[in-house]
Amino acid sequence: MINPVFRKEAKTSLRNWKIFYAIAGYVLLVTLTAIVSIWQMMYNSYYASFDPANMTNLYIGLTVLELVLVLLITPAMTGGSISGERERQTLDLLMVTKMSPFSIIVGKFMSGLSLIVLMVFATMPIFALLMYFGGTTIIYVFAVTIYMILVCGAFGALAIFFSTVFKKTVTSIVFTYIWTGILCGGTMILYILSCMVYGNYFNKALPLLPRVVMLAINPAIGLISIICEQTGSSVMYNILDLNNYFGQTYTPMTVPIPLWIINAAVLVVFILIFLLLAARRLKKISKKG
Repeated sequence: MINPVFRKEAKTSLRNWKIFYAIAGYVLLVTLTAIVSIWQMMYNSYYASFDPANMTNLYIGLTVLELVLVLLITPAMTGGSISGERERQTLDLLMVTKMSPFSIIVGKFMSGLSLIVLMVFATMPIFALLMYFGGTTIIYVFAVTIYMILVCGAFGALAIFFSTVFKKTVTSIVFTYIWTGILCGGTMILYILSCMVYGNYFNKALPLLPRVVMLAINPAIGLISIICEQTGSSVMYNILDLNNYFGQTYTPMTVPIPLWIINAAVLVVFILIFLLLAARRLKKISKKG
């Protein structure tokens, strides 16, 4: 019942020492960051003491670091799913099997995602150390982990789609990184500019719907929303009310549903759309062949 492509890719990957080196390097980087941060809190303070309340800041820092690493690793892991088969001239052999193009895409998607998920779960013992000092709880850690997996899936699906569009793996990875920057940074710049222009021109707040649409497609906003809900921070409210600083009429904006839930739903739709587009593209490639 297991997808044959996923089973084959999983066996091949787990036999490769490079994967274990990558996981070890990923865990080592997060661990060293946690150790250095704890050392700074313990020995670099004025009273040379340890305040467990500072573990919340460490939890936020490690979560942001993990999101950045995920966004950097995912395109590299999945960007060569189909283009790599082309470069090795094995795509034709894959297409003559009884598997449908969508099954092949899903198998490639699952194999790439499983390795990244393994990396994310490998860092959970580090977050368990934060729970010991009261920096967070197991529910919060699982909520962030699930959201990270959705982010991996979304950008993994995007990378696979570009892998079907371009014949070279390097090209597909570069385009995935470009769109990652657009979705994470470009949407935030667009949001700020929209708030400035609308607020200065109409002297009132930008309507809620376009504001939520621009923020919902940004994966970093979803992570900020989760952290704010967990820590009680007001950063998310400040982002939602950003355009009120540019207008004369103050109308506080509130979203009835936590923004991270909206972001998660958008990520799920994002995954389905690009997997379907990748399967459609692969079907066209098979017909041309």
